[in-house]
Amino acid sequence: KRQSEGRNKWVAHTNSTHSTTMILSGWVVFLLIPLIQSQFHPTNHCFCKTGESVESCSCLAPSIDLFNAKFHPVLQKLLNRDFFRYFKVNMDKTCPFWADDRECASRECGIESCDDKVPSGLRQHLYRVRQNETRTRQLSSSHNQEEEKCEEKKTLSTADRSLTGEEKEQLRRIDDYDLQEELKFCEVDDEDSSDAHYVDLSKNPEKYTGYSGDSAVRVWKSIYQENCFKPDMRFDKDFLMNPNDGLCYEKRVFYRLISGFHSAITISIASYNYKPPVVSAFGSSEGSWFRNVEMFKGRFGTKWSWEGPQRLKNVYFVFLLELRALVKAAPYLKEEMFFTGNDEEDEKTRKMMKELIELASTMPNAFNESEMFTGVEANARELREQFRGKFLNTSRIMDCVGCDKCRLWGKVQVQGMGTALKILFADGIVNEQEIPFQLSRTEVVALFQSIGRYSSSIKEVDLFRSEMGIEPVSSLIDRIGVDQISKIKQEKD
Repeated sequence: KRQSEGRNKWVAHTNSTHSTTMILSGWVVFLLIPLIQSQFHPTNHCFCKTGESVESCSCLAPSIDLFNAKFHPVLQKLLNRDFFRYFKVNMDKTCPFWADDRECASRECGIESCDDKVPSGLRQHLYRVRQNETRTRQLSSSHNQEEEKCEEKKTLSTADRSLTGEEKEQLRRIDDYDLQEELKFCEVDDEDSSDAHYVDLSKNPEKYTGYSGDSAVRVWKSIYQENCFKPDMRFDKDFLMNPNDGLCYEKRVFYRLISGFHSAITISIASYNYKPPVVSAFGSSEGSWFRNVEMFKGRFGTKWSWEGPQRLKNVYFVFLLELRALVKAAPYLKEEMFFTGNDEEDEKTRKMMKELIELASTMPNAFNESEMFTGVEANARELREQFRGKFLNTSRIMDCVGCDKCRLWGKVQVQGMGTALKILFADGIVNEQEIPFQLSRTEVVALFQSIGRYSSSIKEVDLFRSEMGIEPVSSLIDRIGVDQISKIKQEKD
């Protein structure tokens, strides 16, 4: 229901199952319901970045779908390398907000740990030595510059401000701790905990598990109702005039992150859905896996909610945000050794990483983090802290998910999104360092696995296009070729 401004009021009633008659100040408008139940624009079936958001566009345009068709296979090869497929996670952390028995009736909820199969370089944490060596090289130049500035100041001051080496190291540790706390957008499991174990993500893919009911509802309700932003006139000056889009940009970004995360999970479930066995007097049939096209149509069309198509766009939005973080972290990643103890394996991983970074850099204007947390410094800092706190809280809710496999992928994706935010907003806190952040192996793996989930979701969307009678991007590429698609678009323009 919508309340109109002034004296004009909407009065609606239904004449038939196919049309709705709406009377506005004496004028009769017929709204045909079947015309609005589509996930895609009638002619523009793909999605492009437009301004701050994602909008429908022609598949002949330089769309996100077209980019992902090239990006996805390269990324998947990287994710199958040992460094990225093994994820260390604590699945036994208790829910910090409510008691949860974590009982899932489906066998699909379970996961298997694989500590004994992990390469020795990971199992013995030898990769940390290499990370520390890299980090030392990165910081040495900035520390030397700081010491030179201090020496220069000493010559201009008569006060004794000298510090011993131990005192300097202690202050540096304090500064590093404070910085990491300000950059903490998500809860990351302690790799040294005896409760943390390795899981082979390639053998535990995200798909339908049957997890539902009060536990699942409580998790999403807590995220949306307790952690999403509410209007605040200090930041949301346009809210009263425009309730739908009146929230400030930062709050809209937060909602798109949560919505995109939720929608990507839904796409995975629809792509790998399960039809249980049917038991009858004549016997029983076997259960089967299938692609649930009707579920996809329902969740991302307007049959169930007006927000369906926007939810689909939010998947693309999160993909672009994480892609921007990958590109921004390129100097850090190019220095990373990706050490597992297998020299040949590690060298292949480093080459693949460089190839992926080069490809990611070809996606222009993926996301502009400089547009966030601007304006009056005090307000911007408060808003940024609210944003960080709410996302951190969302990451803690992942330990309340009752299904093991759902909890695993929830933690991976939210940690990946949190790592992306950490990378994007680090230089807003520390400007003098070329690389103003440190990443643990868990954060690096989570970031790339999260990008992998959104990239796979976009690929699945393309497959659903095909199943809905729309020519998919993959078919366009096979039929025309990437270069020809670009030429056709230029000629049309």
